[in-house]
Amino acid sequence: MASASVKVAVRVRPFNARETGRNAKCVIQMQGNTTCISNPKQPKDGAKNFTFDHSYWSHTAVPDK
Repeated sequence: MASASVKVAVRVRPFNARETGRNAKCVIQMQGNTTCISNPKQPKDGAKNFTFDHSYWSHTAVPDK
């Protein structure tokens, strides 16, 4: 069996109308290929960090750096 390589990408999409109407808050931050997800209901738990081969920011707000 030949060796295979899988590349993984993540994209943060813009809020849809329902999310915008509910004044949703974006809990995702990106810096380079690292994506950070925070839980506003459990701030003491800290953020979870994930690294992907490619990260794409498509949200309407500018990501925190």
